[in-house]
Amino acid sequence: MKKWLVLLFAFIFSYAKSFAQGTSQKASYYHSKFNGRKTATGDIYRDYLLTAASNIYKLGTRLLVTNKKTGKSVQVVVNDRMAPHIKGRVDLSKSAFQKIAHAGNGLVPVEVQILEGKKDNNNSL
Repeated sequence: MKKWLVLLFAFIFSYAKSFAQGTSQKASYYHSKFNGRKTATGDIYRDYLLTAASNIYKLGTRLLVTNKKTGKSVQVVVNDRMAPHIKGRVDLSKSAFQKIAHAGNGLVPVEVQILEGKKDNNNSL
C-alpha cells in the first residue's frame, strides 16, 4: 500500500510540475521547400520569421519554446498546422529553431509555454 501511495504522489507531483512549467515536447523545423507557401492562416511561410506549426495550439497563439538541453528560448506565433498523425511536436521556422539549437540537430526536446492564446481542444494530445 505504501509503494502505491508513493507512486501516486510522485505521479501527481511530476504532472503538477510539468503543468506549471509548460508542456514537454519535441521541436523540429520547416524544410526550406516550404518557403513561399501559404500557411493555415493564409500567411506566406518565410524561413526568417519567428513562426511555428502545431496541432496542439490554436492558430495565433504566442508560445515560448525553450530547448531543455541548452536553456535557450524563442517566442513564436502559431500560424500553421502539421500533418494530423504527428503528435507531441512543434515545427519552428528555420530562424526560430536556430535561436535554440543548431540546424543539424533536427529534433530537440523543448518546453513549450503559452504566452498568449490557448490549446486547441479539438487537436490536443
